[in-house]
Amino acid sequence: MTLSMKDVLKFFLLFFLLKIEIFSQDSSLFKKTFPLESKLLHKTPNPFFQGRPYFLELFSDIPLDSLESINFYFKTDKSKNYREEKLEFFRGSYRFKYDPKFYPGKKIYYFFIAKITNSGMYAFPINDQGMLNPIELDFVDPIKYYNERTP
Repeated sequence: MTLSMKDVLKFFLLFFLLKIEIFSQDSSLFKKTFPLESKLLHKTPNPFFQGRPYFLELFSDIPLDSLESINFYFKTDKSKNYREEKLEFFRGSYRFKYDPKFYPGKKIYYFFIAKITNSGMYAFPINDQGMLNPIELDFVDPIKYYNERTP
């Protein structure tokens, strides 16, 4: 049996999609209560211009030797489920490059989860009951933004 390049590409794409963890808002993460103690810090980009890639950064005071992983979960208004991306430590922060060419939409919803070795998890952002409260950002048209601010 001979496989065409198209068949190999389909197989690779299927394998890649199954490898990425994708879950809905009905997931157990949204039912979990996280510690209210702040171990994660993130500043949302403001404004968040449409069509422009951004690095979304997270800072943590959790010691590297006790940190299992820090993951970024996101979806746009055009996607149904959240995607999970493991963040790598880079120059003092953990970051994810959001590129609208790969993840199109008019809004983005996201949050971060830090898994601690043998000790539980921390999340950002959470509400005052310790439940996940994803950040919701609207993409802003840069031309309208600057026209509104320029006399």
